[in-house]
Amino acid sequence: MRVRLATYCGIVLVMLGLAVACGRQPSVPDTSSDSAQKLPFDQGSRGNGVSPTQSLVPAVTRVPAGTAIAIRLRGPLSSAFAHAGDTFDGTIEEPVTNDGQTVIQRGAAVVGRVIDARHSAGNDRGYLRIALVSIQVGGKTVLLDTSSIFAKNGARDGGAAKEVVFSPERRLTFHLTQGVDLP
Repeated sequence: MRVRLATYCGIVLVMLGLAVACGRQPSVPDTSSDSAQKLPFDQGSRGNGVSPTQSLVPAVTRVPAGTAIAIRLRGPLSSAFAHAGDTFDGTIEEPVTNDGQTVIQRGAAVVGRVIDARHSAGNDRGYLRIALVSIQVGGKTVLLDTSSIFAKNGARDGGAAKEVVFSPERRLTFHLTQGVDLP
């Protein structure tokens, strides 16, 4: 019984001590005078290192949906040998701009994909459907969602259908279907 009473008294004393300590106001220096020391975040930037006002996240450039991307193929692409899922390489033909600033330089590498293809056979005319899937910007690969280009050969020569051929000399223009962030 004495042990219990001593335990209860000890607990009450500790709680009382905590209540008194928590209720006391700490001494806060008066910062209203000009002689008070400034805190580090109140001081101006020294010009080196990271300033609290500088962003730690690198800036990105947003290219909006609908932006035209003109390319030239690096090699020929034909419905005679292309299959859905094949890729092709090209380069940006003219710089891509946003708000008057060039965001993708002429000559940047692009990769496209054959979405669908059929070679001509008998009276069936060959066709190709292609789209861009990525571009190299600043040494990084950026994925793209673009419109597709569909071409079906309408010319017949003596009743036989011809293949669709995109030569490297031909300029192809795609449009972004979703905006993209560039590094």
